[in-house]
Formats: sequence, C-alpha cells, structure tokens
Amino acid sequence: MANNDSPEQATWKRLASSAAVREQQVAFTCATGVPLTLAPASAHALGDDTFCVKGCLGGHSGTACQQKLLQAEKRAVMRTSPVQYACPSGLVKILVPVFINGCHAGSLLAGPFAMHSLDGNRLTHLVDRLDRLGLGNRAGRLQETWLFTPRLSTVKCRAAGTLLRMFGKYLEECGRQQLRSRGPRQSALLQKIEAFLAECRNSPVSLKEVAACVNLSPCHFCSVFKKQTGLTFSQYRTRQRLEKARMLLDDPERRVSDVAFEAGFESIPYFNRAFRRAVGCSPTQYRIRLLNHNTG
Repeated sequence: MANNDSPEQATWKRLASSAAVREQQVAFTCATGVPLTLAPASAHALGDDTFCVKGCLGGHSGTACQQKLLQAEKRAVMRTSPVQYACPSGLVKILVPVFINGCHAGSLLAGPFAMHSLDGNRLTHLVDRLDRLGLGNRAGRLQETWLFTPRLSTVKCRAAGTLLRMFGKYLEECGRQQLRSRGPRQSALLQKIEAFLAECRNSPVSLKEVAACVNLSPCHFCSVFKKQTGLTFSQYRTRQRLEKARMLLDDPERRVSDVAFEAGFESIPYFNRAFRRAVGCSPTQYRIRLLNHNTG
C-alpha cells in the first residue's frame, strides 16, 4: 500500500485489478456498448490513462474534459449518488461514487455515449460552445467522434444507470468484507509499541520514550520503524488516531469535538485538516455518509 493511500483506497485498487471485477467491467461494456472505467479517488488522480481524459477533439480539449470530470466527481461525492453529465463534445457520461466504510474510495465512470443524433442544430450549438472554450474549427472532429460513439435510448440509459448502481453497491460490500477479513497484521515491534501506547493513552508520549520501550536509540528506532511500516512514527500515530476517530464517528450521540479529543488530537482545526486530507471529506460529512449507508 502506498504511503498516502488510506485502507479504503488500497482496497479499491485491489478490487479494481481483481479478475472477478474485471469480468463484470467487461460484461457491462459488452451488454451496453458503453466503455466503463474504474477510477481511483480523488478525480485528481485521474491521469492520462483514464478513458477520454486526453480529449477527443485535440488541442486542450483534454483539460476541458478533465475539468468536467472533476466537477462531476465533486457533485457525486457531495450527494453520495450518481451524476450524469455531458463532456465538451456534448456526449453523455455517468459517474457513480463508491464509498467503502464511508470513505470515497473510487468511482465508476461510464461513457461517453450519445442519447441523440448529431443533427444540424445540435452540431451548430456544440460548435458554438467549443468556440467559447477556445476550441474552434472542431466541427469535423466532432462529427467523427459522434460517428464512432455508441448511442443509447432513454430506456437503455436508465438501465445502464441501474447496472452501475448495482455494481457500485457490490464493490462497496466487497470492500467492507476485505477490510474486515484482512485485519491488522502487526510485527512484534509494532505489537510492543501499541501495548506501550495503550498504557500511556492518557498522557503525552515522546518518540524518545517509545524508542526506549523497545530498547532502541531514537535514530535507530526511526529507521527501523520507517522500514517496517513505510511511515514515520508521527504519520503512524496520526493514522491510528484517525482510525479511532472514524470508529467513534459511527456513534451519532458523540460530538465531533469530543471525538477529536478522545482519539488523541489536541487541536480541533488540526483534526479537521488531517481528517479531510486522509479521508477526502470533513468529519461531519463522513458521519452523514455513514448514516446514509447504514439507513440504506
């Protein structure tokens, strides 16, 4: 797992590359004719290898396409529901956010596809819009793009959306099961450190004290710890506190400020920043997601 990956994001990557999920991904495209991408969260991670993000119209159309994608992802995550939107070419895409334990881990991105024919009026409208985006003289490329893009009726579009939502729910459940089954796999060093920290949970502990509990110098301790975990001790402590905070947020009776202090954070602003950086949303938004999924 990469150092900046949350457990949920790492789980998403394993799911997206698994044979069973790949098979379902291919089956969706074969059944609908629509390309389907399993994209990581956040959309800022959507590189040039993500379908259609380079832009099909040349020039800087890829930038315009990515901006549309980022906006759609933001709306989908805020609403915790699928979003249907049009790319700069006027073609349709559907983005379904996937949440694992309340964390936005990835998205299903289906498209592009057309829902109408490219008649004269629609072509004129789209060319005018592209001119305003600084993408003039694209009528020929636009017609070529539409020519080789699958077309769905309203009924088939609705059916494709249903399949995507079902696929998303399947991934969420698989992700939860994987996280439960894996559990913590700690080395003897980490077990000893965790036992020491548990004894001192109500008092601040310095790195020097932790190093002494495992009979290492602070310098040697930092080197060994980073080699075993891929994290600095400070990063590890923050991650452990965030994991505890996420469990506590499952209780709607607890105030967010109480959760922060109980998890070991001494500053509410720092807790909010660390939580948003790690999970992709505020603690309050995370609690709302959990509530939505639990009631769903």
